[in-house]
Amino acid sequence: MSYLRGSLRPDTPPPGVTPAAPSPWGKTRHLFHGWNGSVFDMTDGSNGTYLLPVGIEGMGMPDIDNYTFNSPVVHGVEWEGWRASGRECHWVIGVFERSSVEWLRQVRSFWKIFQPGKVLRWEIILPDGVHLNIHLRFKTDHTSVYARDPVKLGWGIYGITCFAEQPFWEGTPITQTWKPGGGETDFFGPTGFAPDFIIDEGAPLETATVTNPGDVEAWAKWYARGPFASAVIGLGGYTVSLPESFTNDVWVLDSDPRNPTAELNGVDMMSTLGSFDFAPIPPEEEVELSLQMEGSGQVTALFTPLYFRSV
Repeated sequence: MSYLRGSLRPDTPPPGVTPAAPSPWGKTRHLFHGWNGSVFDMTDGSNGTYLLPVGIEGMGMPDIDNYTFNSPVVHGVEWEGWRASGRECHWVIGVFERSSVEWLRQVRSFWKIFQPGKVLRWEIILPDGVHLNIHLRFKTDHTSVYARDPVKLGWGIYGITCFAEQPFWEGTPITQTWKPGGGETDFFGPTGFAPDFIIDEGAPLETATVTNPGDVEAWAKWYARGPFASAVIGLGGYTVSLPESFTNDVWVLDSDPRNPTAELNGVDMMSTLGSFDFAPIPPEEEVELSLQMEGSGQVTALFTPLYFRSV
């Protein structure tokens, strides 16, 4: 009997869930965060939904396209680059309850998070405390026929496949701040224009560096808070110049090429900037930034390291 994709047996009950004996080998926790705010701990085993520890796909490498060039006069090929083209994730999931009414309530609540077009966040918590996330959309459930009535049995097993638009696993976001001369800085956030975070001390602009611990390049979101007469933000020879910003002004520049934005206090200001060219933060190396500021404001970079694999 197999629970792998393509050979799912929807009439096979989930295994019994019993407390594990103490062991130095920890387990990975899997949480599903629905678009509607609901959260399902898929490794709890006591809440009516359970991720079977077989047939899990999506925790390894994404699909990779390699680009090569063929020459009519040279043997072999010349490698020109690669691109992560996508990722599919697959699980075998049991939904079970003590009565038909409770099972119906549970299965309806669970399937709401898989509405087509909606985004599901799969969170993995590893035994060493590392949290990784990937955002997915529903593709198929592979189970169009029930061999036995799940309402009467009180359980059903589903083989669910989703796909990721951004195929890398996301680590914990990293924030760093700098200000002219360094020193203490004020609480930054929540402002309504940025994620909530607290900066205890600002490092000097003159020595600003950033390190991306991920496997691939990351695109930063920049926050420039006044007061300053002018500011320059960037790295790798690519910079953006900002005009005067007063005490309560906050510029937000998202350098991600999939969604480039420039806002001042929540108002779109992209058309007012002369140029908007940013370079990504390369992986696994310390990079010097190009930061300048006239005034006593501060600059903060927020980025999420991306990883090929979750384990």
